[in-house]
Amino acid sequence: MTIEQPSFGQRVRELRRARGLSQGDLAGDGVSPSYVSLVESGRRVPSLKAARTIATRLGTTVEKLCEPGAGDSRRTHRLELVGQLVAARSSQLAGDWPAARRRLESVIEEAADSGLDEMGWEARWELAAVLERLDATDAREQTLRALADDPLTGAAPLLHVWVAAELSRLYRRQGDLGEAVRCAENAQAAANGLDADRPERGEAQVALLAAYVESGEWHRARDLADAVLEQTSRGADDQLRATALWAAAGVRHLDGHTETALKLLHQADDLLAPAVDMARRVRLTRARALLALEAGDDSAAALLEQARHAGALVPTPESASWLATLEVLADLRGADPSRALEHAAGIVPESPELPPLDRSRCAVMRARARRAAGREEEAEADFRTAAAGYETAGAYRLAMATWRELSDPGHPVGPDPHLVLMP
Repeated sequence: MTIEQPSFGQRVRELRRARGLSQGDLAGDGVSPSYVSLVESGRRVPSLKAARTIATRLGTTVEKLCEPGAGDSRRTHRLELVGQLVAARSSQLAGDWPAARRRLESVIEEAADSGLDEMGWEARWELAAVLERLDATDAREQTLRALADDPLTGAAPLLHVWVAAELSRLYRRQGDLGEAVRCAENAQAAANGLDADRPERGEAQVALLAAYVESGEWHRARDLADAVLEQTSRGADDQLRATALWAAAGVRHLDGHTETALKLLHQADDLLAPAVDMARRVRLTRARALLALEAGDDSAAALLEQARHAGALVPTPESASWLATLEVLADLRGADPSRALEHAAGIVPESPELPPLDRSRCAVMRARARRAAGREEEAEADFRTAAAGYETAGAYRLAMATWRELSDPGHPVGPDPHLVLMP
């Protein structure tokens, strides 16, 4: 096999950049970063052994890197696919998510046929975000799973972190906390291979912190929270920093420091960009309102009013149940059980729009309202529903807290774990 330069080196550079790799990432087995630089510039014809090392780390073969004439035709087709990606992004900016999905699926298919693996990876990653907007959960999971199994992901720690962290977030929302923790730990392991100041290290830690909190591994979350805040204090953008503050706030509340948690959530709200999607902002408002009502904080009334406005703007079953839940908490704190019972009628834990953990949280609040109004049989049914939901999701600490509250009537002693809402 003949390795022609500079075409071989140009192809290596093109693939390396597309995969988000450094020249150091291609080094190993006698191949140094400076050697890779010489190969890419065309000033060194690599030995077959060195070429194989480089190709393996790129997730391809020497034969593909050496295909005659492949460079020109591939570049031409790559430009065409780039044009389709730009069109898909325009559809996203316009809010036409179905059109964006069609364009991205077309790019993925054409990239596979042309051997342009890096273009297919990029399109599939964007498709996962589009599918989230479309609430196409099953398709999104399949897309992320395909990315996790992609050789490019395995070859590049950076890509591995992105995919594993996103899978963890998806599984948390689906109520599969065991899988969420596993994926987050994979992200963390991959992030350890990145430079210390890379923001992806913070992303992996935040994903793991949120998974630990929801799964009930609070001792691990406690140890990790400080590290997350430290990691994201340097080099992280405002959105990552906001998410880190939000996740750490949950840990602080569980440790009995609700006032500190509220301060962290306030900082997160200041950092969260106005352009971020509305659902995320609404969820943060709910998280703040829950803890403010619990602590009797002065901000509680204003936050509850924000939640009411959000519910009016987005009148979905999910927002209706959450608003009713917040109203019930306010009524119970105000010692008004009859009004709490009225508001509890608006809580529908069975709503499929609610993520599994949120269903259990809302069911607990409805149970408390019914118990306060003397409707013990209905309250018991709600507590049992909530506990079963937590157990199914793998949130065993929350399930135990629910069973304990059922058997021991009255407000739970200590920080209320049901009031922690993760990003």
